[in-house]
Amino acid sequence: MDEKYIIDRVEGNYAIIEKENGDMYKISIENIKGNFNEGDILITRGEYFEIDKKFTLNRKNKINDSMKNMWEE
Repeated sequence: MDEKYIIDRVEGNYAIIEKENGDMYKISIENIKGNFNEGDILITRGEYFEIDKKFTLNRKNKINDSMKNMWEE
């Protein structure tokens, strides 16, 4: 099974990513295929990372739903 990481932030030429277990890593943005944004889910593909669009969209939808319900009375 592919390991999943969340892009926490970008600092210069590096992306700070968080593994599912909470461990944080600093990787070169050159190791990420495609265009990416903070909050995107990455999966490992050998020496590279790819954006998992399905998991990213699902995560963003869950966050948006949680935020929407947070402000309703």
